[in-house]
Amino acid sequence: MPKVWTMAIIAVLVLGGSTPPGAAQSPQEPPTMPLGAVRPGMVGYGLTVFHGTAVQRFDVKILGILHGGGAPPTDLILFRATGHTMEQAGGNAAGMSGSPIYVGGRLVGALSYGYQFPGPDADLSLATPIDEMLKVLKPAASQTAGPVVRLYHADRPIVTAAGPLSQVVLMPSATDAAAYNAHPLPGTAAVAPAAVPLFATGMTPRAFEILSRSFRRYNVVPQQHYGGVGAFKAPPLEPGSAFGVELVRGDADVGAIGTVTYRRGDEILGFGHPFLNAGATSMLLSSAYIDAIVRALDEPFKEGSLGSLVGTLNQDRGVGVSGTIGRFPRTFDVRVRVRDADTGGSQTLGAQIVPRPDLAETLVPTAVLSLIQRGLDRVAGGSAQVQITLRAGKSSKPIVRQDLAYDIGDIATASVLDVPVATQLLFGNFFQTMDPVDMSVEVNVTSHPDTALLVVAHPNTQTVQPGDTVRVAVALQPYGGGERIDRVVQFAVPKTFPTGPAFLLVGTAGTLNNANGASPADQFQALVQQEGTPLGSASLKEAIDDFENTGKNTEILVELVPEGVLTAVGNNANPGFELPAGTVVPTPWVVLGKFQIPMTVRDR
Repeated sequence: MPKVWTMAIIAVLVLGGSTPPGAAQSPQEPPTMPLGAVRPGMVGYGLTVFHGTAVQRFDVKILGILHGGGAPPTDLILFRATGHTMEQAGGNAAGMSGSPIYVGGRLVGALSYGYQFPGPDADLSLATPIDEMLKVLKPAASQTAGPVVRLYHADRPIVTAAGPLSQVVLMPSATDAAAYNAHPLPGTAAVAPAAVPLFATGMTPRAFEILSRSFRRYNVVPQQHYGGVGAFKAPPLEPGSAFGVELVRGDADVGAIGTVTYRRGDEILGFGHPFLNAGATSMLLSSAYIDAIVRALDEPFKEGSLGSLVGTLNQDRGVGVSGTIGRFPRTFDVRVRVRDADTGGSQTLGAQIVPRPDLAETLVPTAVLSLIQRGLDRVAGGSAQVQITLRAGKSSKPIVRQDLAYDIGDIATASVLDVPVATQLLFGNFFQTMDPVDMSVEVNVTSHPDTALLVVAHPNTQTVQPGDTVRVAVALQPYGGGERIDRVVQFAVPKTFPTGPAFLLVGTAGTLNNANGASPADQFQALVQQEGTPLGSASLKEAIDDFENTGKNTEILVELVPEGVLTAVGNNANPGFELPAGTVVPTPWVVLGKFQIPMTVRDR
């Protein structure tokens, strides 16, 4: 069964089908120990998965309590994790976030922060108290804490192999913590949240590079992965179990692995620190299989596969994440169909994506790029007929854009340059929440260049006055020696057009006109990085019309522009110029070549 139809399985489960793996309820919620009862010298154990799905123990000794105050977590438990399995793992590993810590059979907290230095104290870790994590089940806005530098102090110095420890600095990343620990102040060390491995499967190298760049603002470690969604029998989720949080699922997968801290009925807690610090959210919750713990030079990490869907992650807060088993979130569906006219082959691929605007504007374009590159399965030049169809709950009809793309060496990427704009229209337009449903992208590729070269652009005059009509002779030479096409086009200069130096621009209206020699890959990356930038339209209706009908590669754009406008655009400024002076001529080809002709606009 194709992965793109996973939502059909979800519907069966929600409507009363078989119980999903991992969903069986734990027999009884574990007893907990309040932070006030935790004392230095106490010994206990922790639970995590070192391989497969089996939960194993490691030894724990409590060293002390660190107090921070302010935003959660307000306190942290310092402990040492030991034992044969932990030694084999190389210490606290990315992916162990949330591993429950018990003393006397009572849950005291979750492994959440680690020290970033080698040596005898590499096995020191910090736990978020369970008292604070339980608040995530009834969240308040104040529980979300951003990645800021914070200071925790001990009531009395804590003895460690490196000397007495009085203070801990909580850094936003392992890199920051390691840099501090290279030259620490006396009695002080830095820690960072245990990084979360973010696996990307089915992502092509260029798409993975863009994804990694966009996710640098989170405490995740993006890793190109080749396991995908694994076929394994998942036991019920319980404290210590590995679980996955998925952002993309299907023929492309993006997801993270953590550890379950606590389960009460169908509710679970994990991580002990934020995932993306998203607050109230709706992400895919899955089982997970650990293949191995990789003992990397900087920090060991769990390598694993995401499994079957089991529920929804609905809170992502400063002290951990919570989810509900047996309930499944709504997703945004992406479907891609690639036809190769040269081989006669056709492939359809798809994925479900978390419809969170701040994530979708990166995840949707990178997923579409990967699916099209994989569907074409070759790096090649040529032309492509492209149709993008968008559906949204707040749109009475599908939004459709058709265009022709061309590139000499990378037609797959050239064919998706409109996808970032389409995604922003659905998820980030300034005017109205669209309630996005799905996106379909059809690409018909041929190695033949369906192009025409602009060989002539000659205005009847280079000095004009506001109110004049300008006539421009243009000529196109189709690729391969076809008959040259000569046209004369005209446009009126508005009476309020500013006087002074100007330029007559003649070239394609599409993205090729603005490439300035950049490759499709560089253009695509730049478009994705503009996420959150409002579209340059005055209304949603105008934005939809612009997406469907303007800026096409097959159109000749003839436009008179004041010199100051080009300077402003070159400086990434809004020129504030809204007086159209030009026209558009449709053609059946991708228009190549452009002219920039000096003009002068004089007063009457």
